[in-house]
Amino acid sequence: MEGNLGEERKPDESRSDIAANPQGDCPPQGGCRPEHSHTEPIGAQGLFGSRIGTVPWSLWDVVNASVLFLPIGVAGSLVLGLVLARTVFVADKTLAVVLGSTLLPIALIGGAWIFGPLRHKSSSDSLGFRRTSLWAASWLPTVTLAIGLSVTAVYALLVEALGIDILVPDQNLEEIAALDGIARAQTFAIVGVLAPFAEEVFFRGFLLAALVPKIGGLRGAVVSSSVFSAAHLNVGTLFPIFVMGMLLAWLYLRTGSIWPPVAAHAAQNLLALIFLEIPIDAPTAILQA
Repeated sequence: MEGNLGEERKPDESRSDIAANPQGDCPPQGGCRPEHSHTEPIGAQGLFGSRIGTVPWSLWDVVNASVLFLPIGVAGSLVLGLVLARTVFVADKTLAVVLGSTLLPIALIGGAWIFGPLRHKSSSDSLGFRRTSLWAASWLPTVTLAIGLSVTAVYALLVEALGIDILVPDQNLEEIAALDGIARAQTFAIVGVLAPFAEEVFFRGFLLAALVPKIGGLRGAVVSSSVFSAAHLNVGTLFPIFVMGMLLAWLYLRTGSIWPPVAAHAAQNLLALIFLEIPIDAPTAILQA
């Protein structure tokens, strides 16, 4: 016993190695990173390799959040819009609808937060609220937006040339264009900032993050983008919004932060609102809200 007490005990390196790298393929230098690290380099999945890490919630949490909060958000927005339209405080019915619609993005954020970090006692980082580089926050969203707008423009021109009216991207936003003054500022804040932020938190930070560990980055991007597109309930914008969803999913997986896709999404919606002020026939499919 005394001899054993005098011997230097070595740490159980094998156990720590397994925890850090279950495949047991640690490089000889530099050590291993934990599997859940969001800074892990993009691997075999190529373009849609993930830097977001593993989240504690499951697809079942996403389903529960959708079933409970989406109906509340939709119904609440409709009811609030009707109530505001009948008050003396909001004279314009279009503005009443826009103001009422704030409950839907709030419901999306609430569902993602309650069934995500709050339920599983994780930090806001798990929803993508992480710092990122200047390159990721500026140039990558710019490139993503440029590709998305180009695809939308080509698609709109193509379906118009083929005469497929049902697929022409048009969201009938002329009434919003008629708003001015404080009403216009409120519309820009809700449609151009709040809605994109909420959609990125729910569809990328919450849904996509739950899909990636199960089916991988590429298939997770396809599924989440399909749901994102279908949720807009517009046949004419199904394809453009799906493409933009794929680009936003790539941006989130590539950077590991929710802020770059929020920046690209918000810029797209704000551009759509600005286009409404220009007296030209600009395609309104770029509006993602």
